[in-house]
Amino acid sequence: MRKFILPALAGLLISTPAMAETTQRDLEVIGRALGFVEGASGSDRTVAIVYDAGSEAEAQALASAMAGGLSAGRVTLNARLVPMADTGSISGADAAVLLGGAAGDAGVFGAASSAGVMTVSTDMGCVESAQCVMGVQSAPSVRIVVNRGAADSSSVSFAAAFAMMIEEI
Repeated sequence: MRKFILPALAGLLISTPAMAETTQRDLEVIGRALGFVEGASGSDRTVAIVYDAGSEAEAQALASAMAGGLSAGRVTLNARLVPMADTGSISGADAAVLLGGAAGDAGVFGAASSAGVMTVSTDMGCVESAQCVMGVQSAPSVRIVVNRGAADSSSVSFAAAFAMMIEEI
């Protein structure tokens, strides 16, 4: 019996990532959610991709996916790469996708929050700890979690219809 349980547990631990890599499908979910942010006008949305040294390749891949504009529902996403050390350039973005160490970093959240930029990550720990406004997972099914306190401190509000599609904490 022990021969079967230990390998099964080891396989489960190896196959369960601590932090999911952000995919193009995640970006599309983020884009659709941005369509419900109140106060935004037009269809173009600038997305700051905030990354640390360990997530630079992922950031580059996301920026490539948005090159020329990524259509997501009623909005078109355009990327702006922002190294974690340069959080001052988050200002002016409609959303900030936080990768690697940027997800959950109080300084990054503070800079985005003071600029009124919605922070989002595929790391649900980030939203649970109120260091991200929204957490997104697109696989195996779509899950969107919004931290109301983080949204309020970032001056981000959503249309009432969005409330039926999300989990709020």
